Parts: sequence; structure tokens; C-alpha cells
Amino acid sequence: MKNFRLLLAVGFGVLLLVHAGMVQAQCADPFARFLNNVSNELPEVQAQCADPFAANFEPAEDQKNAACNYPITVYNPPFLFELDKTMEETSGLEFYNGLLWTHNDSGGEALLYGMDTVQGKIVQRIALANSKNRDWEDVTLDENYFYAGDFGNNAATRKDLLVYRFPLSGIPAQGDATVEAEKIHFRFPDQTVFERNWDSNNFDCEAMVAGKEYLYLFSKNRGDQQTKLYRLPKKPGNYVAELIDTFNSQGLITGATYDSKNKQLALIGYTHKTWQPFVWLFYGFDEEDFFGGYHRRLDLLNLITVQAEGIVFVSPNQLMISAESTKTFSARMFRFDAAPYTEMLQLAKSNSKASGWLQKDEAGSRYVVAGDQLKAGSYLCVLFDAQGNQLHKSLIQIDNKPLPLAIAAETMPRITSVALFGKRHTYYTITNDDNK
Repeated sequence: MKNFRLLLAVGFGVLLLVHAGMVQAQCADPFARFLNNVSNELPEVQAQCADPFAANFEPAEDQKNAACNYPITVYNPPFLFELDKTMEETSGLEFYNGLLWTHNDSGGEALLYGMDTVQGKIVQRIALANSKNRDWEDVTLDENYFYAGDFGNNAATRKDLLVYRFPLSGIPAQGDATVEAEKIHFRFPDQTVFERNWDSNNFDCEAMVAGKEYLYLFSKNRGDQQTKLYRLPKKPGNYVAELIDTFNSQGLITGATYDSKNKQLALIGYTHKTWQPFVWLFYGFDEEDFFGGYHRRLDLLNLITVQAEGIVFVSPNQLMISAESTKTFSARMFRFDAAPYTEMLQLAKSNSKASGWLQKDEAGSRYVVAGDQLKAGSYLCVLFDAQGNQLHKSLIQIDNKPLPLAIAAETMPRITSVALFGKRHTYYTITNDDNK
């Protein structure tokens, strides 16, 4: 018990140090927690943030790259199951045809394992016939192809980085198979020195996602604890990857997953030398500008010394996390629910202070907010459909008078609920048959 308490104390100490650079502005929300005074140099002015989840939220139209501050968040992902010993060095993670797909890293076979999501039982194996697993680190897929990244570069000496791809049609509905893979060779444009360098290497890579036209790679920087975002074409060939952005991950990135439909990206990793796992959630971005929207970090405090490696969306806001075997833990799988941190509908329902403040006008052609029932002020108005998808967002001003909402005619029939997010008040209501 003493050792366990010491471990928790060390872990929380690491957490505070990790967040020391994330100084938060003061906010009137009593539920927000901050790290004020952990630094001698507080920001003089904090820009307003249009994300209702942020501690410094101000009702406004979406502002990309706004200085959003979030409370320190500790998340304890539930344990699901241990992995079979054949997957002790599990690295990448993907979800396809109802199965989780993973592989071992350096020195493993050029083999993908398909396992069920309940017990982790291996039910399929896909071998890549013309391939070698020098250091496979992540897998991803698009509508047509499966990709396996052989780009682990621990010592910064590799000149043979590549990604294998094969058609999804090569994976049968049942049973094992062997496929022929095509090769996408590449190099990093900013790496000019290939001498052995473990401790300060900024050219290792363990994370990849597939976009519409490009593969996106996230570096694992032991030198500066950041991650660089590269992209390269998805077609076979020999390329110089394009460096497009850098993000201060404050730790080593080991896996990535992208939900292209719901525009969410998740990166997983751990702090350098202290092995504290974390997840970065990215949302509210346009197209594939992953770092151009909102981002917040969740620390997985109960997984200290767990070597988190893979992460994948299995459904909207629902993810699974894999960890390889270490001296303290066997290879295992965890569940991760992102909804409480990114889903605005859930936020509105849990924080609403009133309902029934929305009705249709006499002509039945538009919705009207009963301003006299709500606190006056600026609000971010969000319209939702039956599936919880956001149909429209706009900034409105409540001043104790009826306020007609400007909504496109084609959107009206799809609206099932409306939320208003203010600096201090949140309101949510459904649009029932009586209103219609």
C-alpha cells in the first residue's frame, strides 16, 4: 500500500510539472479548476475562447487557434482485457469490420492481428508477403486501403522509412489471408544528420492517420517533447514528407486516430522518462487542419508506468487504447470516452438551467427565444438534429425580449433541440410536437 501511495504521489507531482506551462486565466465558473500562481509569469491578457468547454469561454463565433484554457483533467480509462502473449509488443491500433487490428513493433513479423473487442481473442491474421517489420509503429486506413507504418526511428539513423499499403478487399470476412503490399518510401525534409542519437532525437515517429489525399505522420520528439506534423501522398512512390506544423505535446506521441466524419483527432503518448500516459483531443478544426481548432489534454493518472501505444475510434467519441507489455504490466486494452470533453449536446444537457423557452411564431415558420425567461447577455446558439449533430452555430444577444432565430428554411425540419451557451449560464430545450 505504501508503494502504491508513493506511486500516486509521484504521478500527481509529474502531472503538476507537466501542466506548469499551461497557466489558466481566472474565470467566474466555480466548477473550473486552474493552475493560477504555478508560474511567476502569468499572461497579462487571455484572448476569448469560443469553446464552451474552456475555462475562459466567451460567447463568440468560432475562433481558430484561440487561446483556450482548460482545467487540469485526470481521466481513468476502464480496463477491458489483457492481450494474447503473441501481441506483447503491440504498437499500432485500428478498427475495421468489427475487429481491432494491431501488430508488434521492431523485430516482429509482418503480420496484422484481428481480435474481437470483448475479450481480445485473435480471430484473423493478415500477413504481408513482400514486407518486413523493421519497426512497425502504427496502422491506419481509408475507404480503400490499409496502411502499416514502418517508420520507427529510435536512434535517428534510418534512411529506409516507408509505409506499406494493401487493399481492404484483401481482408476476407473470415479466416486468415496473405496480401501483397505496395510501398510508400519517404524521408523527413528537416533531417540532415543520421548519426546515432537516442536522447535528443526529434525524428522518431510512431503515429499516423489517413486523410482524403494524404497520410499524416506525428513525430515522437525526445529532444524537445513536441510533435511535428508531416504529410505525404498515399500512393506508392519515393517522397520527401512535407513538414506542415508543430504542436507542443509536452510528451512523446506514440499513436494517433482520426474520425474524419466527426472531425476529431486523438493523440496518445506519455511523458519522457516518467511514463505518465496522456491523451490530446483535437476538435473544431476545418478540413484536415488538425492543430487549427481546439485541443485539450487528459492525463491518465491511474496508468502510470503503462506504456500506452495505440489509440483508435471505434464509434463517435468512443475510443480504445492499447498498451504493450512492460516489467510492471502485461499488454492490455482500455476504453476511453471522449464525449464529456467534446460533445456539446451532452454539455448542454448536463448544465442547463431552464427549458421550454423556445416556441414557434404564429406563422410556424421560425423559432423564437423567450428572452424574458433567460438571463440577458451574449450566447452561442447551437442547433442539433436527432442524432446530436450540430446543424448551425451563431452568436445571439438576449435582452429580455422575444428573439426570432435566423434559421435557413431547409434546416428547420431537422432541428430537434437547441442550446444556448453563455459565459455563466447554459440553457437547453427540445423542440417537441407542441412547438411544431
